[in-house]
Amino acid sequence: MRRAPIVVAATAAGLAGLLGFHTEQPGSNVLSGLPAGTSPTTTPSSGDKATASTTTSPTAGPTSISSTTTTTAPTTTASATRTALGTDVQYRYGELELEVTVSGDRITNVQPVVDTAFDARSYQINSYAEPQLDSQVLQAQSANINGVSGATYTSQAYVESLQAALDKLGVN
Repeated sequence: MRRAPIVVAATAAGLAGLLGFHTEQPGSNVLSGLPAGTSPTTTPSSGDKATASTTTSPTAGPTSISSTTTTTAPTTTASATRTALGTDVQYRYGELELEVTVSGDRITNVQPVVDTAFDARSYQINSYAEPQLDSQVLQAQSANINGVSGATYTSQAYVESLQAALDKLGVN
């Protein structure tokens, strides 16, 4: 009976330590090659380009500064192929960012740009789940998919990144 208080105290200390442990999430987009706080931009594969030039001559010197700005107008052709990146989603077991290709209003391709699993088991789950998720998206033509049993976190991150890309492309 004299050991009981020691066992209870040790159990309580161990439980408190376990409950207080938090894993650290990466804070930058190191894997996608972008600095922290930046997001990737999308560029239509075809479209009209408008060019604006501005030349400024300072009055106090012989040099002049010339700058040219090129902006891309959105395409209005319904059958144009466009590509957009979804958000870089960090979830419990990894990081996922998708690139979505749309032709007209139809989703033609979904592929991961950033697909990082924090451990071997998560990598195995992702490699099993992602082809199924791709198939579900191409069949449903939206982010309203069932997901994959046993890959709940991957499925949720996949849908979040997919929906962000579809929003950028203006596809429901």
